[in-house]
Amino acid sequence: MRESKDTRALLATVGMAVLFGTSFVASKVALGGFSPTQLIFLRFAIAALFFVAAGRFLPAQALTREQSKQVFLLALLEPGIYFFLEAYGLKLTLASTAAVLISTIPIFVVLLEAFWLKVPVLPREVGLILLSLFGVSLLLTAGGWDRALGGTLWGNLLILGAALSASLYTIVARKLMASVDALTVTRWQAVFATALYFPFALGAYALGGKLPTTPKPWVATVYLGLACSFGAYFLLNYALSRLRASFVSAFSNLIPIVASVLAVVFLGETLTTQQVLGAAIAIAAITALTLTHRSAPSPPPPSG
Repeated sequence: MRESKDTRALLATVGMAVLFGTSFVASKVALGGFSPTQLIFLRFAIAALFFVAAGRFLPAQALTREQSKQVFLLALLEPGIYFFLEAYGLKLTLASTAAVLISTIPIFVVLLEAFWLKVPVLPREVGLILLSLFGVSLLLTAGGWDRALGGTLWGNLLILGAALSASLYTIVARKLMASVDALTVTRWQAVFATALYFPFALGAYALGGKLPTTPKPWVATVYLGLACSFGAYFLLNYALSRLRASFVSAFSNLIPIVASVLAVVFLGETLTTQQVLGAAIAIAAITALTLTHRSAPSPPPPSG
């Protein structure tokens, strides 16, 4: 039974990486008609409305006041702080630099897991995570390190802050899964995120933001709401309820690979030999990590 649950969690982790990978192409289409704050508000509002419509078939667990605070903290960390820091950081740095810095999330999670959750991390696991990070760096720096690692100091610091926020989300979610199921966490995360971003989306519209008149941005936004804000986050939270945080976060290095492949298919971009080699190294490292992974200990119960 334990192996069956671990297998489902592994599949959930892969599914999470694939869905988040598709979000880059979908977001590019959606941002052709919406501002960043409008898009984030709409995609989580769509996810929240889906939960309301499907509430009869997706019952939610009742939350205590302390659990509600922790779910709100999750929504504040991601998408709240994460998307804000990423959006403003991208204005001050290069997209390629941001992608490299975001790929450091597994490193932050390993450190937080070791020092916060007191989970021992084997040198082999650290080595494989670093190897996957190296593969991702080859994928993202095909145009040269000088070009990839440009931008301003403040922009790069904001992106690193976003990576730290996502890492903290992973650790907090892992702890919360000791007492709350993944579906309930995802439901309330969508509700809180919608409330957090509503004033900013309204402000963007009041300052002259127009709603798109063509269907493509709307279709992309609905996809992001259902597939990513609901589907990907549910799979992420489910995986965190069964697997170690550092193991789950390592799969985030598959996201730029999926995004690159989809960019080739749908946006007409091309991949260089270096990018293919980097993707192969990252996939091999994550596969080795999967084959040698240890079962996660039960997360400590939340204090309070």
